[in-house]
Amino acid sequence: MEESKNDYMVCARDLKIIWSRDRRYWRWVKETENSYVAELLNVCWLKVSGKVENSNLSPGTQYEVVLVAKMKTRAYGWDAPVNFKFTHPGGTKDWTINLENKFKDSKDQWKDIKLGEFIASANPGDIEFWLYKYGGKWKSGLVIKGVAVRPKS
Repeated sequence: MEESKNDYMVCARDLKIIWSRDRRYWRWVKETENSYVAELLNVCWLKVSGKVENSNLSPGTQYEVVLVAKMKTRAYGWDAPVNFKFTHPGGTKDWTINLENKFKDSKDQWKDIKLGEFIASANPGDIEFWLYKYGGKWKSGLVIKGVAVRPKS
């Protein structure tokens, strides 16, 4: 019998989204009876972050961090890459990701955007992640369902 590997979903309401309570910048849309998604209306300073306790994951398992989101047809401001930072008990990784390219052929459809991967350890600590872009062009049209931390298949 194969051992069950833990996965974890940080829903949009559990993420820290800068200015998400200001209706000029973000809108909360009810998706199901118990879940909401965050729709970006207009910001030039983007910061979305969250964390998962390492103890919730299966040690020795390779995990991927995935943004579950969609890009609206009329989205704009995504031609420049955004930054992704990821920390876990084994270290820190930083890189950029071009979301416009990731959603090019799938506007208005939910998509899993792989942000990174790591091997879970038995060490205490949190897995933390940030998607951010400070300054630059105004952006709109990103809809975030959450961030999944799941075993890599």
